[in-house]
Amino acid sequence: MTVPIWFCVFSNYQPEDGVGPKLEHQLALEPFASVIRNPSLKAANGGHGMVALHTTTDDLYSRLWCVHEVERAIVEEDVEIIASMSQKYIDLMVGRVEQFLGLGATLNDCFRAAGKDDEEKLVKLILQQANGFDGLDKVVENFRREQLPDIIFEKLIRKGLTRLDGASTSARANTAVVLAACQAHGAGQLQHATTNPEVSERIRLAGLFGNDELRWQDIEVLDLEDLQMTLIRKGLLTLDGASTSARADAAIVFAACQMHGGGQLEHATNPEVRERISLALRRGNRFCDDKLRWQDLEVIDLEDLKLGQMFRLGVRTLAEDITQLRQSTKLSLALAGEGLGAKGCKTLFEAMAQLKHITDLSLDLKINKLGFESGIVLSEGIVQLKQITKLNLNLKRNNLGFEGSKAVSEGIAQLKLITDLSLDLTDNHLGADGGQAVSKGIAQLKQITKLSLNLGDNDLGADGGQAVSKGIAQLKQITDLSLNLGDNDLGADGGQAVSEGIAQLKQITDLNLSLAGNKLGAVGGKAVSEGIALLKQITDLSLDLTNNKLGAVGGQAVSEGIAQLKQITNLSLHLRCNKLGADGCQAVSEGIAQLKQITKLSLTLEDNGLGDESGQAVFEAIAQLKQITDLSLNLERNGLSAKGGQAVSEGIAQLKQITDLSLDLRFNRLGAVGGQAVSEGIAQLKQITKLSLNLGDTDLGADGGQAVFEAIAQLKQITDLSLTLNGNDLGAQGGQAVFEGIAQLKQITKLSLNLCGNGLGDEGGQAVFEAIAQLKQITDLSLNLCGNGLGDESGQAVFEAIAQLKQITDLSLDLAGNDLGVDGGKAVSEGIAQLKQITDLSLDLRFNYLDDKGGQAVFEATAQLKQITTLSLRLTNNKLSADGGEAVSEGIAQLKHITNLSLEL
Repeated sequence: MTVPIWFCVFSNYQPEDGVGPKLEHQLALEPFASVIRNPSLKAANGGHGMVALHTTTDDLYSRLWCVHEVERAIVEEDVEIIASMSQKYIDLMVGRVEQFLGLGATLNDCFRAAGKDDEEKLVKLILQQANGFDGLDKVVENFRREQLPDIIFEKLIRKGLTRLDGASTSARANTAVVLAACQAHGAGQLQHATTNPEVSERIRLAGLFGNDELRWQDIEVLDLEDLQMTLIRKGLLTLDGASTSARADAAIVFAACQMHGGGQLEHATNPEVRERISLALRRGNRFCDDKLRWQDLEVIDLEDLKLGQMFRLGVRTLAEDITQLRQSTKLSLALAGEGLGAKGCKTLFEAMAQLKHITDLSLDLKINKLGFESGIVLSEGIVQLKQITKLNLNLKRNNLGFEGSKAVSEGIAQLKLITDLSLDLTDNHLGADGGQAVSKGIAQLKQITKLSLNLGDNDLGADGGQAVSKGIAQLKQITDLSLNLGDNDLGADGGQAVSEGIAQLKQITDLNLSLAGNKLGAVGGKAVSEGIALLKQITDLSLDLTNNKLGAVGGQAVSEGIAQLKQITNLSLHLRCNKLGADGCQAVSEGIAQLKQITKLSLTLEDNGLGDESGQAVFEAIAQLKQITDLSLNLERNGLSAKGGQAVSEGIAQLKQITDLSLDLRFNRLGAVGGQAVSEGIAQLKQITKLSLNLGDTDLGADGGQAVFEAIAQLKQITDLSLTLNGNDLGAQGGQAVFEGIAQLKQITKLSLNLCGNGLGDEGGQAVFEAIAQLKQITDLSLNLCGNGLGDESGQAVFEAIAQLKQITDLSLDLAGNDLGVDGGKAVSEGIAQLKQITDLSLDLRFNYLDDKGGQAVFEATAQLKQITTLSLRLTNNKLSADGGEAVSEGIAQLKHITNLSLEL
């Protein structure tokens, strides 16, 4: 093979040569350009182009002639040009670069150019060309870069002097160089790499470890799947960032779901693996069993997995649990808000069809968007449960409509063995026809003795109310009835129909009837009361006639009806917002006063315009109930003054036998004198063990607050106290009174204290916490100090107090709208972190200027509460950045036992 080689011999002068052409004459001939354009050098013609030969004795790039020749060869089309250098030359080059770098040289220093005086003519020629020296520099620089050994770029990259996009083509394909670039500048450098995909993937994954000491030799021996598994288990990789093969690998997908939750399944590519894992997930898309492994899951029968998920069974013990389930006679399922739809409903009942021995079923399906189609599916499923004797079915807010409710009712009607039914169809748009369909179905249950039927907010109207009443009237054997027809626009006619239906239930002893918000008026209220008055055998009555515009006449009718129930021992009567006035309230009270045998009374007369005189009548009546031990009385918003407070005191004080009292006097302008009177009356109840007292917004002031706590301090036997004094301007003095009163309750185990909006300040807040710190025996604490001007000093007081409550398991702490700041937030968090035994925590720190440092403190605290199962955390309006919010989330993520989470950031 012959290869044409060109040497520039015209510049070599031999001895005895005459004077040759001058330099300008040589340049005019363009000797090199003429040669490089020769067709024999073209690749298309089999030519080999040009070799730039580097030597150790002289630098090729130190001569402009050589640079010019390189540039001409590069810009000439289809002419290959390469550089050639010995290993010695490379070693010397590396040594120079390292020396320059050691002296702090720049990248340009390492690529410097040189000029010679004898090249002046060539300079002129170059300047005459299109791009001049700029073009020359660019071409030659690119050529030099492309010809540099890869190791030069590795060293420059590690020193941060260049990146991979500034390296040669060869270097961008060099594994060691690419790895160095990623370690120095991040995984984004891979976009400039030309290594094969597997190499790039290994480098990317290895970079997630954050170890700059790793070398390619360490990485290339790792199994790619093992590497990704390790990264996932360390929380450094999610499935969407894994390889295609990893997303199909069952064990890796399972590990990703364990670490990051069930949302990872959207990136899994194996359908069977995805289905199995989804069936093993429980509420919150988490595995309930930390020890569960894919090996356990893959051997379980798919149908058993479906059954296990539906009934919230453990996966590792699934076989044993399913066996037990199939033999069980009782089942309770809470599936509210799960979005089951028709398909999910069908799956549920297909699963339940396997449970042949179930006789007692409780199924909560509220807010599941079932619609009428699901109602039909549900009906078909219920029909299969022939052996059921007790059914609790909650279908609230499912948009069943007439057709869906009819189907459900027809299904239930076929359960001939049922004796106890609880059916909730609240807010399902039944209408009158739907009410009639439900009534018709229930009327067929001839064995039933206990019925709870909730048809509230269903637009029944008078006709629907009448249909329901007729159906219930046929259940002659019933002894226990709970019927909610609230907010159905029944009117007086509907009230009359209800009255006639209930009056026929001669066996009933326990009745819970809600007709709230039905525009009954005096006539309808009277009809209802007359119907109830016929139930002479009744012992337990709950009657809700809230917001029905009864007026004084209606109040009188209620009084006359109730007064005839001589067997009753337990009465709950709700007459809120009925414009009873003084006369109506007095009439109600006189009726109740005749129930001498009553032991438990709940009476709500909120917002009825009592005034002081009628308030006195109420308490004079209640004072006559000498057998009563449990009293709940709500007189909120009734215009009571200090005089009314005195009446309360005198009435309450006579109930010496009472052990459980709930008294609500909110928004009643009692003032300090009235508050003191109420407190003194309560202080005389020496048998009381449970007290709920609401004096919120009653203008107590510091003196009234002090009177309340002095009275409470006398109740040495109390174990359960709920005290609401919000909006009473107690101030620091009131906080001190809290300290003196609460601290003496040594028997208390459960305390709910609401002092929101009382201007306590740090001094008052500190006093409150000093008191609580002395309640060593407390297990359940709810404390509301929102909007009290508490600063970082109070935060420290919280820390010192809470840290001492070693028995507490349930804590609700509301410090919203204060000025805790970063330091106060930290102190509160550190105190909570010491409650290792706590299982239920509600913490409200909104509007407290915590910033990210405070958020970090909350994160560190919550992360230590390893036993917690229920957490509510509110941190909005604290100037938390994304980092602060992320810190909180990271802390919560460590709480492996949590089942109920509410988070506001």
